[in-house]
Order: sequence, then C-alpha cells, then structure tokens
Amino acid sequence: MRPNKLRELLKAGKPTLATHIHTTWPSIVEAIGCTGLYDYVEFVGEYGPFDLHDLDNLCRAAEVHNLSMMIKVDQEPRGFIAHRAIGSGFHSVLFADCRSADDVRECVRIA
Repeated sequence: MRPNKLRELLKAGKPTLATHIHTTWPSIVEAIGCTGLYDYVEFVGEYGPFDLHDLDNLCRAAEVHNLSMMIKVDQEPRGFIAHRAIGSGFHSVLFADCRSADDVRECVRIA
C-alpha cells in the first residue's frame, strides 16, 4: 500500500493543503495533481451520485500524482461506502452527521 501523504504530514506537525470536489470525473483530480499545490483531495460524496467504479477511478487518478484522497460520506450507508472507498484506495474517511457519542463510536468501529 502506498504511503498516506496526509497522515505523514500531520504526524510531522506540518500543515496540509487540500481542495474539495463534487464531481466523479478523474480528469479533475489529474488536473489538481498537475498543479503540484495540493496534498490531498476531498471527494464530497454526500451530495451527489456516484458508483463504486467512480471511487476506483478517482483513486487511480490521485495515485498518478501522489495525492491522498479523502471521502466525505453521509450518515447512511456510511459503513458500506467507507469500506468500499478504503478498498478503492482512499486514505481517509470523513464521517458527516455524527450526532451522538454512539455515532462516533460507530464511525471508529467502521474505520
């Protein structure tokens, strides 16, 4: 598995720079990577449609440019999407809509 650039920078106490995308077009991730400005890209998966192949393609595009990928997932079906995203190559999962300690424990269990 390739290194998680975001995690490495955070462990070293260094700042990180990212951008958010709402599209499943891998060419957008490639264009972001070509700038050389960003450490990771956050795919905001809670507001638009995507399928499992889109996750694979986004991560392949990021890998070409040594970018980490983060996915923001909605409350349900967060477990399935989080596991599938990690399997596709996403380095991070941002769980949205945690409303209680039980929700947080569930997110930790999933991750």
